[in-house]
Amino acid sequence: MITGCVARCALIAVVLSMAAPVAMAQQVPPPIPEPVDTGYITYDEGPISLPLGIGFRLPTYDRVNGLSLSWGPKIASRNDSIRIDPTVTYRSHLGEFDPGVAVRITSPSGFGVDFFGGRGTFTNDRWIRSDISNSAAAIFAGSDARNYYRSDRASLELSQTLGPDSTQFRFALGGRTERDWSTGMRSPVTSYPWSVFGRKDSLKMRRPNPTIWRGHITSALGRIDMNYDREEVKASVDAFLERALDVRLDEPFVFFTPGGPVLSVRRKTDKFTQVTIGSKARFPTFGTQNFEFRGHFVISPDSAPPQRYAYLGGSGTLATVDQLALGGDRLVFVQGEYAIPLDSLLLPFIGSPTLLVRYAAGSAGIQDLPDFIQNIGAGVGFKVVKVMFHYDPNYRRTPFTQKQKLTIGLSLPTL
Repeated sequence: MITGCVARCALIAVVLSMAAPVAMAQQVPPPIPEPVDTGYITYDEGPISLPLGIGFRLPTYDRVNGLSLSWGPKIASRNDSIRIDPTVTYRSHLGEFDPGVAVRITSPSGFGVDFFGGRGTFTNDRWIRSDISNSAAAIFAGSDARNYYRSDRASLELSQTLGPDSTQFRFALGGRTERDWSTGMRSPVTSYPWSVFGRKDSLKMRRPNPTIWRGHITSALGRIDMNYDREEVKASVDAFLERALDVRLDEPFVFFTPGGPVLSVRRKTDKFTQVTIGSKARFPTFGTQNFEFRGHFVISPDSAPPQRYAYLGGSGTLATVDQLALGGDRLVFVQGEYAIPLDSLLLPFIGSPTLLVRYAAGSAGIQDLPDFIQNIGAGVGFKVVKVMFHYDPNYRRTPFTQKQKLTIGLSLPTL
């Protein structure tokens, strides 16, 4: 009897001893897995990168250069305080490869250094349309709102930026030296780039490019820029001062002899001063309606050479005037456009239309401002297209003006 009890106790002890590790194993919590990082990882591309993946910049297109396609790497320091942008630009209609390099150095305090050196095709009319708008208008409508000249140039600017992102002021001083010469076809035009419409029109892709004076200009530069962007109100003002210190240009002129007129050149060394001011503003009025203002002013107390002329005319400025038919070293242009969106009218594919009312006035000349030309316009705008009817209330017949004009153009933001 006693022996049986001992045997049963021994068996229970063995079973309990075998079950204890299993129970202990069941009481130990399983290991907690490490959390998985589902956030985006920012990869350091290093100091050298290729824009658009292969090094190309956005191309442009116009009646003088044809297709301008730039390629080159971008070089930047780790904190982006130093940026170096070397490029080579191929210009299809000129058959030229233009080298250039831009360098920008900035500090946390807002101080900056900007250097540019290279060869290129330059214009004083970039304020009329953006590169995208002008390229699209040239390709599809043959409308190029710019005149051009070629130049080898080097410039250096020291700048200081003040204020928060919503209200910034930038002040700059520097200098520039350049060697300029004419480009494009004068008259008659025998070679011109392709366009969908207007390729053979003498006011479009076949429009002659003005001649400039060949030679060197070395100038001191000053610049003040202001940008304001707060609560749907956007405004910008940029003022640029150039004081030419060394001018060595070949001025062409015609003198008459018994055998007929003779074209010759003479060296021009007169110094000049020029001030260029551009301004834009856009602000809401009632509901979703808004008003947009644009102004451009060129002031030259001294006679400036043709490579400093600015121009007016065409749908980008005065629609009843032929494309860039007015030009000189003095220019005044103002424009106001009021927009009334019809949000309750939703059309398929094109969205809601916007009613537009526009007023523009301007004049340009050489050391003088002729009578101002005024345009009153009304039209309708959609997502990217606007149709406008323009009327000159004080029309005076000239070879380059009309009393009224209907235009179809791109509707892209200017601010």
